[in-house]
Amino acid sequence: MLKLLLASLALTLSACNPAPSEQETTSPVTDPDREFTSDRLIKPLGGDGIREAWAQQTLLHRVFIQKYDSTDKAGRKELRGELDKVYFTANPIIQQNFEDAIEEDPNEPANYVSYGYYLLPKRDEYENSLKYIQKGITMEEDNPAWQFLMAYAYVAPLRCGDFYRFGSIDQLRWKRYEDRYELVMRRAARMWPENWFVPYFMAVHQYRVDKDIEQCWEDIVQGNSREEGYFVFVPPLPLTINKWGAVADRDEFFDLQWHLGLYSYTAMQHMVEAMLDDEEFAGDPERLWQVLLFLFQASETRPLDRIYHYHIGQALEALKNCCEQMGDAEKVQKLEQALELYDGISATLRHEYDLSGLPLSGSGSSDDPELLTIERSCRRQENIIEPVLKLHTRLLKQVREILDFSAGDYPIVTPQWEKE
Repeated sequence: MLKLLLASLALTLSACNPAPSEQETTSPVTDPDREFTSDRLIKPLGGDGIREAWAQQTLLHRVFIQKYDSTDKAGRKELRGELDKVYFTANPIIQQNFEDAIEEDPNEPANYVSYGYYLLPKRDEYENSLKYIQKGITMEEDNPAWQFLMAYAYVAPLRCGDFYRFGSIDQLRWKRYEDRYELVMRRAARMWPENWFVPYFMAVHQYRVDKDIEQCWEDIVQGNSREEGYFVFVPPLPLTINKWGAVADRDEFFDLQWHLGLYSYTAMQHMVEAMLDDEEFAGDPERLWQVLLFLFQASETRPLDRIYHYHIGQALEALKNCCEQMGDAEKVQKLEQALELYDGISATLRHEYDLSGLPLSGSGSSDDPELLTIERSCRRQENIIEPVLKLHTRLLKQVREILDFSAGDYPIVTPQWEKE
């Protein structure tokens, strides 16, 4: 509590630590014999300083979010100043923890990348943050997670916890860093050929900036063909996590966990809807199946919400309509049975987990603000995730059988990436 009080008081200070110089960024002091090994993707990285920094940020987040959730709309307006201090103002005491970690071990890339990601959404710190992330990359260029996190930093929403900074800065960032994003993202895709998270992210971002459905489709099909979907984190959490229970201290870093790995939800939503409305997609059962598979597997790399359930319902309805247009009454009847299973999953979410606003069968408006309320509710109830993923696995297997697709030709990678 004392640390929390000190961190809160320090928010009023204006101290700022300098970024690495251009020379430091391009010429890190590191062991020339250092080589990346795959175990660095699955174990915690970085020094005690970054662990302490993110633990303090999580404490600040929890205190604020309790206030925010317990007040009304007028009360939330009064909390805007505190919100800005907790999430979008760099805290000098927390910064000092990062600096201490770097001083203690200047040859550990995780210390620089983690500091850069702390600074990423802070006001007037964006360029500074990129320098720290780039510094880490140059120290371990063969680590695919660093490559992805660098690309993500160029285009990611400036997000902390539940909150974002919006504005013209997004367009300015894209104009300035488009070429660098493309270069680093393609490099990450080449270096990580098993990870579907990378092409899925590429698809969603492609729709966000260009709305090129065919290019998005190519990325989705590429992602669907991959065997694993790693949700990429920032140290001190392991860079990849394939089972939530394996990270015993993740609760200490909840605010960090909630920062990262997210697709742009609005872009993802509009991309899926554009595909389902497109004549070529709407008349092709195989394409609609690939959309279903994308939604299911993408949901595994965004493990703290169930908003994907809504879009799975939309895709199922589109598939039923497609079979009706083709005059295949038997498949229509079987898909209606699959939609009954879908409605049962919805009922489980609504009643067992008290998510009363969840729409059934993909009905209801995708612009309904209640959907985002549901998303936040789901993300704060981690116990929802694993049972619903298992139900969705069962649902997709049922749909695959209805379409007469073989498991060998159309595999589903189940939760925790256990391939059939």
